[in-house]
Amino acid sequence: MISSAVFFVLIFSFFSCKDTNEYRVDPAFTDYLQRFENEAATRGRHFDLDNTGLIIEFGNLKDGYAGLTHYENPIRIEIDKKYWNAISNYAGADLMKEDLLFHELGHGLLGRSHLNSTLENGDWKSIMCGGDKVNDRAWNINYKGERRKYYLDELFDESTLQPAFASNQLAADTVGYSPKITLNFNSTNQTNFGWSLVDDVQHKISSDNGQLRFESKVALSYLVYLRTPIDVQTDFAFEMTLEYSSTDESNQYGMVFGNHIDSAKISNEEIEYFTINNNRHMYMGNRSWYSFFTELTENQIVPGGKNKLKVFKSGKMLYYFINNVYSYCSEMETQTSGYYFGFMVPPLGVVFVDDLSIAKHSSSGVAARVTSLQSLEFECTPVELTNQREIKKQ
Repeated sequence: MISSAVFFVLIFSFFSCKDTNEYRVDPAFTDYLQRFENEAATRGRHFDLDNTGLIIEFGNLKDGYAGLTHYENPIRIEIDKKYWNAISNYAGADLMKEDLLFHELGHGLLGRSHLNSTLENGDWKSIMCGGDKVNDRAWNINYKGERRKYYLDELFDESTLQPAFASNQLAADTVGYSPKITLNFNSTNQTNFGWSLVDDVQHKISSDNGQLRFESKVALSYLVYLRTPIDVQTDFAFEMTLEYSSTDESNQYGMVFGNHIDSAKISNEEIEYFTINNNRHMYMGNRSWYSFFTELTENQIVPGGKNKLKVFKSGKMLYYFINNVYSYCSEMETQTSGYYFGFMVPPLGVVFVDDLSIAKHSSSGVAARVTSLQSLEFECTPVELTNQREIKKQ
């Protein structure tokens, strides 16, 4: 963020003792500053900060700001200490901190202003996005994997061309996936229905017109999942139809997959999620991170109606589909084996599930088709979804 109080010139400043070449950088930021200088050097940009001066320090910022750049002499950057410490407890903290510092250094050393345009696929065009919200969209940016290189190129050269990942055209093969587990919930028989039909103080699972109906009775979200023989590190296709027939537009619901879900270890879980809401917003992320990767508007979402969500994994990439329309791609963050697939229910919400299917690619190893569900474990866990928070303004 650029400070609103920009240049103040006072007559007595000519007689002040201020060192206009002062170089003072808190040790928490030195590595990120060095990275910035290294990235700049590879692109032909060099800085003589010992002579020009620079101050980067912690502050107690107000109004939801994570960082603030003051156009003083020398340039002074403040980083909100509480926010910095908060993201430090989660996976992805290093990249989030780099993004924040590089954004502020983009203001202070590159003279860049905010740029709030988007790429073809809806990703923010630049890590220089920020300031006042655009269409009430969060500033979360998917700053990792192949996107990081693009965002660094664009930071130092605004004429950088749109990258391949930003195309709305699917550039992956989605054939060759064989179903291993299918649930259509037409029968209430435990063997065919999967989850036990229960009604307790926290949740209720029932059959409703050939669908699984899950009701949360508590002010917590539920992660409802099954343990399968299918490892998320193999190439898979996971799909289901979900309906959240509520007038609420903000609560997220959708798919989860990865490692075992343990509400007591939220910061250590490698659980991928792919969620939507009834305001036609789509989110993706990993529960080990502080927040979702990015927020997109997808007009193919049917608010309050049935939405078919599907994700293909091919290599390290995940390809997301909503109602058979390709929506996005991103690298999977889960690095270890995991066998859990399921869905997410909003606090005090009711979600209907149908046509759940998990398939494996033929090249992912030999596995017999699952014909009996009796050996599968079906569970549900109430959780605080703290990683659905928006990042602070920059």
